[in-house]
Amino acid sequence: MSEMSDFWRELSNRYAKEDWAKVPSIFATQVYDYIPDDCEMLELGCGQGQDGLWFAAGKKRIGVLATDVEQAALENAKKRRHELNVESIEFEQLDLAQPFRYENDTFDVVYSHLALHYFDTKTTEQIFSEIYRVLKPDGILAFLVNSVNDPEYNTGTKIEDDYFETEGTKKRYFSIKTAKEFAKNFDMILCDEQGETYKDNAKGVHNLVRFVGVK
Repeated sequence: MSEMSDFWRELSNRYAKEDWAKVPSIFATQVYDYIPDDCEMLELGCGQGQDGLWFAAGKKRIGVLATDVEQAALENAKKRRHELNVESIEFEQLDLAQPFRYENDTFDVVYSHLALHYFDTKTTEQIFSEIYRVLKPDGILAFLVNSVNDPEYNTGTKIEDDYFETEGTKKRYFSIKTAKEFAKNFDMILCDEQGETYKDNAKGVHNLVRFVGVK
């Protein structure tokens, strides 16, 4: 197993023990009103599955395909699905750095919570192109990513602008400007630096980049 796979497996198993991994994220609750009823959602980087499970268990009849590159995270999420008896969600392994295997115009919503900021510029552009491709016309994209105002910004080894390697992983930091640039094919509904997570709130970080747009 590669060093990077070891990193993600260890992180996933550690996160599974956290209380915040068993409740919907702040971002999920903030964007819920933008998500239509009776829709199909693709979640990118589902982690422990808490957001996808919450969406699927709600009153909007959301069918969720929750994906992650880390098999350990997916196994933890499947256990939670069984415990909560949530039927309208499936879990599947997906490497975001590779072209998506889904057909054009498949999903009504693409949702991602802190999973789109681990890639170089070329790969990030490819990911946003794939998101656009698999969304239906008028489909919704909602994502939360790290901010250039994060205290960890400009630490570690710089790989390219806003992209650094620190403590075994590579991470990109977005601004409102770069979020809009990567999502330039979408009509913006929301883009700001007011995103929060339970984990980052404990460190005093309250300025992650939120984006919601429509195809």
